[in-house]
Amino acid sequence: MPSSYIYNAIALGIIGSTSFLVQGIPQQQQVTLSTTSQTTVDSPPQYGRFLHLTDIHVDDHFQPGATITSFCHREPKKHKKKKARKGKLAGYWGAPATDCDAAPHMVSHSIDWIAREWKDKIDFVVWTGDNARHDTEPGKIRRSGEEILQYNIRITEALQKAFRRSSDNSPIPLIPCIGNNDVHPHNKLTGPTRTVGTGEEQDNTQLVVYSHIWRDFIPANQLATFRRGGYFTVDAAQGIRIFSLNTLYFFDSNDAVGRCDLYGEPGWEHMQWIEQQLEQARLDGVKVYIMGHVPPSTKSFKRDCLHEYTRLSLDYQDIIQAHFYGHANMDHFQILHRYPKRQPPQQHDDEDEDDDEDDEDDYYGDNDDIVIRGSNIARKLRKQYKRSLKHYDGTKDLVVIHVAPPLLPVYNPGFRINEYNANRSCPGFGTWMKYTQWYSDLAYWNREYLYDNTTRPTFEVEYSTDDDYDMKDLSTQSWLDLAQVFVDKSASAHSLWTNYLQNMVVQT
Repeated sequence: MPSSYIYNAIALGIIGSTSFLVQGIPQQQQVTLSTTSQTTVDSPPQYGRFLHLTDIHVDDHFQPGATITSFCHREPKKHKKKKARKGKLAGYWGAPATDCDAAPHMVSHSIDWIAREWKDKIDFVVWTGDNARHDTEPGKIRRSGEEILQYNIRITEALQKAFRRSSDNSPIPLIPCIGNNDVHPHNKLTGPTRTVGTGEEQDNTQLVVYSHIWRDFIPANQLATFRRGGYFTVDAAQGIRIFSLNTLYFFDSNDAVGRCDLYGEPGWEHMQWIEQQLEQARLDGVKVYIMGHVPPSTKSFKRDCLHEYTRLSLDYQDIIQAHFYGHANMDHFQILHRYPKRQPPQQHDDEDEDDDEDDEDDYYGDNDDIVIRGSNIARKLRKQYKRSLKHYDGTKDLVVIHVAPPLLPVYNPGFRINEYNANRSCPGFGTWMKYTQWYSDLAYWNREYLYDNTTRPTFEVEYSTDDDYDMKDLSTQSWLDLAQVFVDKSASAHSLWTNYLQNMVVQT
C-alpha cells in the first residue's frame, strides 16, 4: 500500500490539492480543487451529447527524439539523423503505433482543444481511467505510488479547468473511475482491512486519497461508499444517471481480492451495490449509463463476476442504455451472453463446434485477416458475433459492451462524442442515438514539426455510426443487427467489416 507523504497528507485532510500540472502549463494557470460537491445538474441546457475520454497515460519521462526502444525515454547515442529518417525516434507530438506513452504537452493541448470545441455543446464527460503512464521500465525508471498520484491530480485539475461553460463558468459534470494503472502496484487493489486485535475496519488508503482528489465529482452522500469500495452514481443530466464502477474488484489480474460469489468479498459487495442502485434507478424513473475501466469479458473478469454482471445487465435492460469502457486500446464492441448457456442444437458441423470453444476463450486470441499488436482480435470478434447470434435469443440473452479507443496514441489519439435522446416527453428518452469518433493524425503533425511548422495538432472526424455503419440508433438491437451484417457472406458485408477493422486501429 502506498505510504508517501502525499498519500498520507491527503488522506488525513492536511492538504486539499497540489500544484502538479502537466508540463508546460504556467504556474498562474493552476486550478485549485474546490471543496464544494458537484452532485446533480439542476438547470440544463441539455444538449443530448456527452464526451467519452479514456486511457490518457501521460508520461513525464517522454522525450521528443528519444528512441522507441527506450519507450521514448532516452535519446540515441549515435546516428540520430539516420534513426529519425527510419522512424525509430519519437516525434515531437508523440509516437503512435509504439509502446511509448503520451507526451505531456500533447495531453495538455488535447484537453484544451477538445474543451474549446465541445464544452458548450455537451452535458457531461465520461472519463474511464488510466491517467498514469505504464510501468514499462521498472528496472530503469520505476513508477511509484506518488508519481501515479501526481498524474491523476494533474489530469483532474486540467479537466476541471478546461471543462467550464463559457456562459457562466459553471463546471461541466466529470465522472471518473479508477483504472488498473491508477493504483500501486498496478492491477492490485484490496478492500477494507481489519486492524489486528480490535477487528476494526479501515478503508483502503488509495480510495480515501481518490475521494479527496475527486471530491467535486462524487455526491457528498456517497463519499463513504466510495472510500469503502471505489464506486458511486451521479445524476449527470436531467433523467440520466451514471454508474461509475470499480472494475478492479472484478478484474482477473487482481489477486488481492476474491470472487464475486463469496460473501463479504469486495466484488460481492460491489455487485450487491449495483443491484440496489439499479433497483433505485428504476423506482426513480431515470435512465442509466454504466461506465468502468476494464471491460467485462471472459479474459478480463473473474468468471463469477462476469456471470453476475451479465445477469444484472439483462435484468435491468429496461433502464440501462449502454456500457462504456476503455483499457483495451482498440475501438470495438463485444457481446456477452446469459449464463448458464442454453444448450445449442444437437446437430453441429465441426466448424461450429470449434467456434463454440474459441468464443468461450473470449475475443483476444488467435489468427484472422488482421493481427493487431500481436492479438488476433478480428477473428475472435467475428466468431463471437456469429456464435452469440446463432445460439442466443437476441436482447433477451445478449448484452453489448462498448470499448472506446484511448487518448494515448497507441495508434492515434482519439475521443468520442456521444449523442442521446434528450427529449423527456419522448418514449425513447435516454436512448443512445449515435457517436462520432475523432482522432488526430500524429504522423502528419510530427512531420510538420520536423519542417518547422509549429502549428498545434487538430482533431478530425474518423467516422460516425449513422453515416459509416448506417445505424439509426445505438440500442442493443441495433448493435446486434450490425453484428449480423458483419457475419454475413456478401461483398457489402465484407466491405463494412473491413471498414470496422480499420476504425479499430484509429486511422493508423
